[in-house]
Amino acid sequence: MQFPPTSYPTDPNGLQLVLLYLKEACGDIPIYIQENGNASSNDTLDDTDRLEYLKSYIEGTLVALRNGANVKGYFTWAFLDVFEFLAGYQSRYGLYRVDFDDEALPRHARLSARWYSAFLKNNGIHVQSELNNPGSDAEQ
Repeated sequence: MQFPPTSYPTDPNGLQLVLLYLKEACGDIPIYIQENGNASSNDTLDDTDRLEYLKSYIEGTLVALRNGANVKGYFTWAFLDVFEFLAGYQSRYGLYRVDFDDEALPRHARLSARWYSAFLKNNGIHVQSELNNPGSDAEQ
């Protein structure tokens, strides 16, 4: 099956299974998840597709962590929209939208950025309820 460079299947359960496999096969090694992100053709600030992607992968990571995987870090790709080698400025990975048509290149937080920030701060909210939350904290 072929996919354009910005369109590919996602498998958050696969990440969870790989993390648990690494625990079993390699012992208690520290694991850092880097550059996990989702390109979107949605150039608006309401990037619910990216938000759901983040929630599902973070949830899979948390399940693996609770089952003994030594996950030390989870880093999203990317903080800002950037030039992508295969898709130029058309693929939008950023938690922050960059207006490339404006010479000043203004940046605006997308829904996913606001949710991720609230999630990291945890705001006293239980993690599982935060994962189930469709983004109401992010709308503040």
